[in-house]
Amino acid sequence: MTLIAHVLTAILATQTAGLEAQQLAPKATGRLVIQTVHATTLENTVTGENPDRTVAVYLPPSYFSQPSRHFPTLFLLHGIGDTESVWTKAWDEADDPWGTVPRLLDHGIASGQLREMIVVMPDLRSKAGGSFYTDSTVTGRWQEFVTRELPAWVGGQFRSLASAESRGIAGHSMGGYAAIVIGMKFPDVFSVVYGMNSATLDWGNDLSRDNPAFRSVLERQKWEDLKGFYEVGIIAVGQAFSPNPERPPFYVDFPFQVGDGGELVPSQPGHQRWEEHFPIHLVERYRDNLLSLRGLRFDTCNDDEFTHIPPTSRSLSRRLTELEVPHIFEEYNGDHRNRMWGRTGRLYTEVLTWFSLLLEQDGARGAAASDR
Repeated sequence: MTLIAHVLTAILATQTAGLEAQQLAPKATGRLVIQTVHATTLENTVTGENPDRTVAVYLPPSYFSQPSRHFPTLFLLHGIGDTESVWTKAWDEADDPWGTVPRLLDHGIASGQLREMIVVMPDLRSKAGGSFYTDSTVTGRWQEFVTRELPAWVGGQFRSLASAESRGIAGHSMGGYAAIVIGMKFPDVFSVVYGMNSATLDWGNDLSRDNPAFRSVLERQKWEDLKGFYEVGIIAVGQAFSPNPERPPFYVDFPFQVGDGGELVPSQPGHQRWEEHFPIHLVERYRDNLLSLRGLRFDTCNDDEFTHIPPTSRSLSRRLTELEVPHIFEEYNGDHRNRMWGRTGRLYTEVLTWFSLLLEQDGARGAAASDR
């Protein structure tokens, strides 16, 4: 190939890439606002949690061009060890046009696949790494913050629709657990629910006495002794589900203890208190609340690294079916995170589309598109 041909080829490639970028880039984009919210429900905790929490808020394009319009709101909850940045910064640290929630929304709104909504993404990681969005006598009243303080703050700061019909909640892993629990307890606040790879739905596999971390964590005397994700995770779950302010340094009633024969056996009250927080043990009590939801949906993957999630997700779906609670449950090929992002990822094709379909828009009063 001649030098001129090389130059022409390079120019053509550059022009083509530029045209593709223009086609991919939405003409109108939303705005990401980062603010700090003071949570009175997290003040003066035993573990010294910071009551000033970072909250990222996506405001859709028409928020600025239609100043009288109000919008439905999705509250998006992160998993254990994560913060709100899991939704707002591309995982590969590149400028991925499909790698963040704001960019997915921009593309979906521009193409007409998604309707406009406000998305609220708080940082609610406790010092142990995971609050489980649960009220705790040790780490604070995280659930109350999500269900009362945060919606009130959003309503005071932004033009959000105030009714439950226009408010949804979703989350991944720990956040998926919280979305399901909060949805079943507070249908007057959130009417549409989606749990992605939801953790701690019930005992099973790596969330059972078969996990050696439940034995080894009993031997730890201080935070510096903790080893690996599971030992820290057990402390985080314990501070949420079975907190005990009188048991430093971890402030937890553990669910297991070493029995007379050297085997692990349930330890009370910790074991019972964990079960009282598992959604599978709650659905019958909150059946009427679940029936009032506009939509309930959750998923699991067949190769999740956290091996309790797939079987307990299936069990939750079976229990809901037995109780005749309408819901959508799906199992897909993938691991705990790998199918979430991208143009064909589940956040774009499933999660955001679900809320776009079911959240009531400004001035609209219609039936939910569910399988009732």
